Amino acid sequence: MEQNKYDLVAIINTLRQHSKTIWIFTAVALITSVIFVMVRKDVYTAKAEVMVKSFMYFDRNQMFGEEAYYVRDVFARESEVDKAITVLKSDAVKGFILDDLKYAEAKGYSATKAYRALKWNYEIKRTDNSDIEVAFTDTDPELALKGVEAALWKAEEIYMHYFEDFNRDVTAQIEFKQNSLADSLAEINKQIAAVRKEYNLYNALVPVRGATMAQSATLSEANAEGIEKLQTLITIKDKLDQEQAKLTSLKTQYNSFLNENKMHAFYKVSGPYKPTETSNLPAWAVILGSVVAAFIFACFWILVLRAFSTKA
Repeated sequence: MEQNKYDLVAIINTLRQHSKTIWIFTAVALITSVIFVMVRKDVYTAKAEVMVKSFMYFDRNQMFGEEAYYVRDVFARESEVDKAITVLKSDAVKGFILDDLKYAEAKGYSATKAYRALKWNYEIKRTDNSDIEVAFTDTDPELALKGVEAALWKAEEIYMHYFEDFNRDVTAQIEFKQNSLADSLAEINKQIAAVRKEYNLYNALVPVRGATMAQSATLSEANAEGIEKLQTLITIKDKLDQEQAKLTSLKTQYNSFLNENKMHAFYKVSGPYKPTETSNLPAWAVILGSVVAAFIFACFWILVLRAFSTKA
């Protein structure tokens, strides 16, 4: 304890001996911070908070199925929110913002400097409610607003592009299966025609779908066998027709996703609005922070120099 007390006294004495240096550091920081807050430009931050729609909501079985529950999987899970954040942070979105805002021209920057400035002023973060907050800061409030709007538009387009490609793939698979069924139906029709010809069953379309054949004459054993074969083939044909109808309906449902009235992936909880208040740190906070930081740095610097000089 005595040693610790002696060290503390020594530290205080060392700082007191170099108090002039400490106050010079602090004074310089004070003057510099005052000048900074006087010449700095006001900046504005536009923000928007969005909820992400669940991937499951784009599943046709969820949307068009007989047992669909539209509110069951509307909101995204954690992994889906992460994917949306990844898209919002992507270079594709940042590049679109640069192009849409003509950011380099508006700020008078080179392309490289404009990109660095954009990375500094563009912020994406997750809220406590697992929503996503998109923010863009600029000296021009109108430009800040356009930055957020451009980010949301491009990110949603990229996010939805996956589902558009997926739907096109599913549509192509449905068409392939339809073509296969069409070949099967054509073969079944050939077999039906062959049975009718073999057993001379042209005088009636039955047996079809549970109907009974009109008894114009006593059926022979051969005719009865032919009717049984015909019934089997027509039952198979009916099932193929039903499957073809389901595929046609499903294809229509997937194609409906690819129309001009696109579905949205992001629901806006708030904003974006044109900011009317600056987002600068208060002048007193900048000055106080600079003074305290300079004072602490000066004290630490003197103690370090003292320690090295003692060892030498």
